[in-house]
Amino acid sequence: MSLNAKQREKLSQFREITGLNDKEAKQCLAHTNWNLEGAIEYFFSQEAPPSAPSPQPSIKTDLLESLYNKYKSSNSIDIEAEGIQNFCKDLEIDPLDPVILVFAYYCKAEVMGVFKKEEFAQGLKTLGCDSIQKLKNKLSDMRRVLSDARQFKGIYNYVFGFSREVGCRNLNIDVAIALWRLLLGEKFPMVERWISFLESRGKRHDVSKDTWEMLLDFLEIVQKEGLQGYDPNSAWPVLIDEFVEVLSKSS
Repeated sequence: MSLNAKQREKLSQFREITGLNDKEAKQCLAHTNWNLEGAIEYFFSQEAPPSAPSPQPSIKTDLLESLYNKYKSSNSIDIEAEGIQNFCKDLEIDPLDPVILVFAYYCKAEVMGVFKKEEFAQGLKTLGCDSIQKLKNKLSDMRRVLSDARQFKGIYNYVFGFSREVGCRNLNIDVAIALWRLLLGEKFPMVERWISFLESRGKRHDVSKDTWEMLLDFLEIVQKEGLQGYDPNSAWPVLIDEFVEVLSKSS
């Protein structure tokens, strides 16, 4: 199959994101009629959670039920803010520790600040845990997910949808800024310049999925190659193009 220039560009971007070989990447893109965003979603929806161990046969459903009952809200059937805080306290982690986002990914949680019963149980089963102590023992493995570039990308892309308000297409910019600091701040020093750029603009628009996902690609490129690695002819979001202009003028 002969590819045109746009398809070759999408193929290159898709391979970089997913780590697939040429043939596998073409198959995924073809599945979504060469829609890059759709292919990325399809790929990560087909992938097992990163580094997830096989569920252990010794998992006891009554213990999962007990954990759920311990943390669920007294006013609903879900685990909500207070329950999540108590859950983190028992795990001896800060509620703002990014490892909780890895747990949410394993749960396939749909909304930030809420764990449905089936989501909570799914996450624990995937990790092979039916007690807080077992889950504490898994925290180091879960942190390693955040250190692996490919696996981290899956978590990062998931967080966008997980963090949006229900019914909203884009992510509130203040939430996005907090998450960028949490997830990217230690990895990429340029994040603070990006945030300053956003905060200095007259209008504070919410963040699109395209901008969210491609910011990580941009930061990875610039960290490896500097601004010379940025190709202005590639299909970057307008915000990133504007940010590069500001960087170029200040350098």
